[in-house]
Amino acid sequence: MEGNEELLSVREDGTLRVVAPGYRLRMHEQSGAYRLVSELPGMLVFQKQGVIPSLEQRARVLMAGEIISRMTVMEIINIIATSNWRGELHIFGNSAKRQLSFDQGALIHAFSNDAQDRLGEVLYHMGMLGRAELDVLLKELPPDRRFGQQLVQKGILEAQQLFQCLQRQAEQIFYNALLVGDGHYLFVQPSDDDPQEPAFTTLHIPVQALLMEGVQRIDEMALFRERIPNNLLCPERNSSHPEPPSEGGVRSLWPLCDGNHSIEELARLTGLGEFETIKAVYHLLRDGRVNLRRSSSRLDPRPVQELVARFNEVMQDVFLAVATYGRIEDARRTLSGWIEHSGYGPFFGPGVEEDGSIDPHRVVEALRHADHERPIEALHQALHELAAFALFAASSSLPREQERALAKDISRRLRAIRI
Repeated sequence: MEGNEELLSVREDGTLRVVAPGYRLRMHEQSGAYRLVSELPGMLVFQKQGVIPSLEQRARVLMAGEIISRMTVMEIINIIATSNWRGELHIFGNSAKRQLSFDQGALIHAFSNDAQDRLGEVLYHMGMLGRAELDVLLKELPPDRRFGQQLVQKGILEAQQLFQCLQRQAEQIFYNALLVGDGHYLFVQPSDDDPQEPAFTTLHIPVQALLMEGVQRIDEMALFRERIPNNLLCPERNSSHPEPPSEGGVRSLWPLCDGNHSIEELARLTGLGEFETIKAVYHLLRDGRVNLRRSSSRLDPRPVQELVARFNEVMQDVFLAVATYGRIEDARRTLSGWIEHSGYGPFFGPGVEEDGSIDPHRVVEALRHADHERPIEALHQALHELAAFALFAASSSLPREQERALAKDISRRLRAIRI
């Protein structure tokens, strides 16, 4: 959980304390006496005592436990489907919470707080919205309106298209839930007269079909990733091989395999989605009809230059403090030695400038040819290490009080530099 939004603290003396005000209100609605049923690793299970309503009048927790592998969620869903249970499966991963609602062997609703599972992101990766258009729509979204409703009102989607996109979103949440290999799960069967608010959209997607597709995707994706390690690679047609048969996703993908579009971009341009695009590229690659190359010309230099500029301000202040005590050349030699042995020479060159800064143009050119899936993130890490070592090297040249003041100021500014 992030922050203290839903934090219940167990003190060393065995007493409980609710930390968050919002959580305290929810606990008020569950007031009463409870018995500790089980102490699971990382999970406490309590049962309310006193007058217990009949099975038809109360919600029941039918299953709860720890997710120990990627097979756990799949097996739990299979039990739910074959037992024809109605209820909600809550899946708590390390970074996201997902909720799948089942009834009559079908998935009827799916929820996720993962940003990649949001409807806008699904439409973006389907190629139905551009990034700039999506950002504007989210900024203009009234607090009392759902994103899908806004798309229909603006005439961007028809109601039928929206429903199909919501189905695609639910399927994506389901498949992503199958990939959770560490966390906890909880399956709740609601009462027959459960007063909770119904979901905005009710679907009816057969669970067994989703499970079969999910298993196939997991197995095939492991195979695909052996040849296609990331989605930033660009397929390029091999001129010595004939055009492939126009089957499935290959029909729309083949004309765009010019070496200038990444797999991520191809998934958007064709509307095939990530899995089908990777599958089509894999078959083309296996048949020798395409080669994969890294994109070297699509890097936007502006965020790189802005990032380097912010770190340069930090480095210049460190060097200014060192220069006050006449140790500037020692600092430069020390940093040059560190850069040489750290492996960051391609980014920074043989050493820093006289004022401690690095050349942003050199960094941009280095990133264009960097062998990284996320080069800007790699640069961010390298710059943090450079600044941290510069501060460490400066500590031997400064009086204790000035060293502490500088370290406090630089640490605060480094924490604020994010990407």
